[in-house]
Amino acid sequence: MDAQQLISEFLASDHGAQAVQALGQQGISGDDAQQLLSQATEAAHAHVEEQQQGLMGEHAGKSFFAGMAAGLVRGDGFFKSLMEGGEGIMSGRVAESLAARAGLDPSMASTVAAAATPYIVAFLKQRLA
Repeated sequence: MDAQQLISEFLASDHGAQAVQALGQQGISGDDAQQLLSQATEAAHAHVEEQQQGLMGEHAGKSFFAGMAAGLVRGDGFFKSLMEGGEGIMSGRVAESLAARAGLDPSMASTVAAAATPYIVAFLKQRLA
């Protein structure tokens, strides 16, 4: 899977449009949202590629357990909570990438990742299914 093609397809999809809108609700302009979503999708692509090789990333365990614990506390059940833990890993990787590559402070990177990751994950699930 080519990263640039994935980014283009995501940005042109309904999921991408919804992600741009979600970032707009955080006060981010459309052009900036497109740029940040490109970075986020590239980080998600790298994460998927690494998962295929068995790597989890620097803070993946903490992100996984935070997502899983949040699901369990909400009463989502064990299996749905496992899925949320996986999304927590992806969100953590996206936030790390945005902080490092887009120059966002960690708080803003986390906010952008939290707003964008569900749309990226939904797009990837649909595309890879």
